[in-house]
Amino acid sequence: MLFITNRFPTQSIRTRIDRNFTFDLNNNASSNSVFYCERQAEGSYQEIGSSAFLQRLKETEARQVLIYIHGFSNLPEDVFTAVREFQGLCDAARPGEVLVVPLVCPCDNDLGVVKDYWDDQESADLSAFSFARVLQRFLDWREGEQFEQDPTPLPQAHQRAGPLHG
Repeated sequence: MLFITNRFPTQSIRTRIDRNFTFDLNNNASSNSVFYCERQAEGSYQEIGSSAFLQRLKETEARQVLIYIHGFSNLPEDVFTAVREFQGLCDAARPGEVLVVPLVCPCDNDLGVVKDYWDDQESADLSAFSFARVLQRFLDWREGEQFEQDPTPLPQAHQRAGPLHG
């Protein structure tokens, strides 16, 4: 599963393509850095970088990308469980139509719903700047010349056979 996060890793905040990415679950501060990653298995994540991430989006069979932003008090594996469920619902309604991509925000790893809400609200507010840059990067990429010179091919199910008749 592809995902983007601004949670701090336990490693350096400097992007390192193909490194193992480990969430620092004890740090709910919002990083100015964003990390384009893939979930390999439960608790196993790899940083793939924005270029590979965007290329994977381009190559997907899905016609739509849905950016999933979770609520407060959700640790990464909670988010991935919810996204798998949501992806399943999308696939049941129309297979291959939607790819659900989560933005994993920093949330507390402590107890106390009231305290969690306020701590996580502050992190969410500060995450807006990082995620605005992510969305602008996506829009710039989507509007770039690459699609004029190398358009994304339609999946076979969406191509018309033969000439159009009026």
